[in-house]
Amino acid sequence: MKYFAALDVSDKETWVCVVNQDGTIMKEGPVPTEPDAIGAFLQTTKLAIEQVGFEAGPLSPWLYHELLAAHVPVICLETPHAKAALRAQNMKTDRNDARGLAHIMRTGWYKAVHIKSPMNQKLRMLLKTRRWVVDKRLDLDNHIRGTLKVFGFKLGKVTTVTYEARVRSLIIADAELQTSLDPLLLVREQFLTQLQTLEKAIQKAVKADAVCQRLMTVPGVGPLTALLFRTTIDCPTRFAKSRDVGVHLGLTPRKYASGEVNYDGRITKCGDAMVRHHLYEAALVMLTRGDRWHPLKAWGLRLAKRSSMKNAFVAVARKLAILFHRLWVDGTTFRWTTLEEKSA
Repeated sequence: MKYFAALDVSDKETWVCVVNQDGTIMKEGPVPTEPDAIGAFLQTTKLAIEQVGFEAGPLSPWLYHELLAAHVPVICLETPHAKAALRAQNMKTDRNDARGLAHIMRTGWYKAVHIKSPMNQKLRMLLKTRRWVVDKRLDLDNHIRGTLKVFGFKLGKVTTVTYEARVRSLIIADAELQTSLDPLLLVREQFLTQLQTLEKAIQKAVKADAVCQRLMTVPGVGPLTALLFRTTIDCPTRFAKSRDVGVHLGLTPRKYASGEVNYDGRITKCGDAMVRHHLYEAALVMLTRGDRWHPLKAWGLRLAKRSSMKNAFVAVARKLAILFHRLWVDGTTFRWTTLEEKSA
């Protein structure tokens, strides 16, 4: 007889449910959301549990690695897939959710989520922190610009460096505006200082990573794109084929085929939005800047002539995702010409 367990995780309390392969509940109950408490509850069953599953969430990486270290056969379930199955329940409670997840586990009707390594989780946090600082600095700039317009002051075209000097030159004769905007300008200065610190940390991480160095041999690819892809994929061997990476990152068209209707839609956008955005930017740089020619750029520009530049950017972004994975797995660098061109 096989046994399966499921966890309905919340911040303070986790409901655990253990079932056999026929769906009979062997044991269930709430425990504190701590790996030791969960492991102790499972041990009290004295059953050889095949798998323990829980939905992906904020606590997933921590619980996954801690339970795995305690030799618990744990997996993380894709949230949209699990929610679609649990929606059939009439009553939503923690106990019912744990039971539903347990039945999902025993039937095998789930999609497992890859949990990144702790080091990659920390690098992702570094990249997200940088993104947050950039966004807040832009929000602050726009707030100051909008405030000045109320009083008829127009900043005009400024750069990141000349922004503060321009603002101060406009409010130099207005003590009230200086009182209001001086604190914001000081905060902005701190944002820029901390942004430099974060970017130095990113540069240091990229320099120390051989994979990122190989990815940056591709034209149009910088440290941010390389490190984002590196930390998003985490383990390249989890993809059987390189073209699966494009699907994983949401860069392939939707498919709808039912009865007489059969068409392809826009890209799915089902993966990591930040890495998808940077791949798009890298494709844009590749196709619009730089004079040196290579097969991928030629392919993208031919596609742009048949369709549009926007579609070409998306298609090249998908190609870049596939190319990155191949370079990573093969341990090679970007080749500017094909073998046929070299032999000619």
